Order: sequence, then C-alpha cells, then structure tokens
Amino acid sequence: MYRITLLLPFFGKKFPENFPVLLNSLQNNSKVKFVILTDINFSAIDNISNVQFVKTSLPALNHKIDLMLGYQARLVNPYKLVDFKPTYGVLFNEYIKDSEWWGYFDMDVVFGNISNFLTDDLLNSYDRVFTHGHLTLYRNNELVNNLWNYDYHLPEVPSFHTVATHKAIFAFDEWGWGKNKGRGLSYALDQVPLIRQFDDTSLFADLTPNHFNFKATNGINITKFEYYRGNLYGFDQLQNKHPFLYVHFQKRTMTNRVSDYNKPIYIIPNMFLSIVPGPTKLTTESSKWIDQQKKT
Repeated sequence: MYRITLLLPFFGKKFPENFPVLLNSLQNNSKVKFVILTDINFSAIDNISNVQFVKTSLPALNHKIDLMLGYQARLVNPYKLVDFKPTYGVLFNEYIKDSEWWGYFDMDVVFGNISNFLTDDLLNSYDRVFTHGHLTLYRNNELVNNLWNYDYHLPEVPSFHTVATHKAIFAFDEWGWGKNKGRGLSYALDQVPLIRQFDDTSLFADLTPNHFNFKATNGINITKFEYYRGNLYGFDQLQNKHPFLYVHFQKRTMTNRVSDYNKPIYIIPNMFLSIVPGPTKLTTESSKWIDQQKKT
C-alpha cells in the first residue's frame, strides 16, 4: 500500500524533453505511487514498480467524466483538464482507493525527495497540500474528494457545472483567473475553510517563463539546479545549495542532453546536461534563447 498516489493524465504526440528526467525522479520516490494516463505509446519504457502507465484517450476520458457528472462536459483539448483536476479523487477512484492521500502533478516538473518535504507531521496536520496546481494533494475521504462540487455561496466562484460545460479554461484547480472567469477552488477554500489547507511556495521552484535566467514566482533567483538520485538542489548567486521538493518548468522549452542518468544532472535555463555548466555555456545559451524569442 502506498500512502500517496499521484495522477497525471497526459495526451499528445510524444512525451516532452524533460520526461526521462521526470521519470527518473518518480522512480527514486519509491514510497509514492504514480499513475500516468496517456495516449502516447509507452511500450518501450522499462517497467518501474511504483509507476503505472494506463492507455487511454481524451475522448475516452471525456466519456468517463460525463458518466461521473451525469451531464456532458466540454473537454475540448488536454489543457481543459486543469479544471477537472479536483475531481480526480472520484474520477480515478480505482487507482487511489488504497491510498491515504491522492493528488495530481504536471508533466513539466522534476521531483526531489518527496518524503523529505511531505512528512508525516505535515500530512497529519492538513487535508489539502499546495494550492497552485502543478502539485496538489488531497486527503482521501468523501468530504475532501467532493470539494469541487460544493456550493461555497461565493458569487465570484462559479459552480462546477458552469466550469465543466464551458470551453474556457477557468483554472478551477487553483486560484482561478478572476474577472469574468471567476475564482478557483484554492480561493474558495481560503474564504470558506471547510478543511485545513497548506501552502509554502519556498518548498518548490515555480519558474517564471518570460526571461532566460531562473527566477521563481516567489522572487527567488537560481543560477542552476542539480538533480541526483532523487534529490534536487538549486544554487543561488553565491552558489549556496538549497533543497527543493520540485522544479516547475512553466511554459519553458528545454533540451535534453543527458548521457548518463546514474550521474548528477545539471539543469540550466533551457537544457538538461551531464556536465557542470560554466559561465561561458550559460552566456552562449542565453544569447541563443534571446534570438529564439525574437523569432517567435
């Protein structure tokens, strides 16, 4: 039995460049079960005891959602799935029924040592952990699993029926876009505390996508990351080493040039490498990135 099961539906033509590094980080978190539901061929991927691949398709998942809701959802593209993430405790009950906690994560992440951060003390003290969508966990019980369908009596929070039947993306799994698309579940639970909700943005690196150098959305500047055997560290400008639960490469194009996954992997703003990048490498890659941005 795994205490935590994390889910990731992912659809497309192929897995992204960071996927081999992500997969290695899943394998090194052997106390956590991961379920990846996808239409991409995974037959060539070596079996990993704590990672389960499930063959499905977006239309099949849409049908499963319709059966759960009792009405027709508008799952027009894979990105719309962000609005359905809070339903996964009900939707994917067959994968999480033996776990105390379930959650979801994004494809564009690499994990560090999950158990070092999601300690027993933390999990025993809260019912929902993290509020920003790229990794969120829920205590596996009836109340928590149905928070998405609760009427919070907040005019700025749309009903889930509105979210599910509209083609627009509401970001309902987190704080919501606001304005005409309303606020999301994290906001609702902040206003109406049905459960104990936890967040701490210093534990992970959620990278901003609009400039080359690594800068987290909480203001932290990082020169590079090092990932090795399930541990993830970020280096500040003084080259001090800081552990992270995960790094999120939000809308950032990455190239994978890792030659050996049994050795340390170094992560610079647009690349995964097997060698320590020097200042010249970073300057060269920065210039390439700027040129690419001008063309887009």
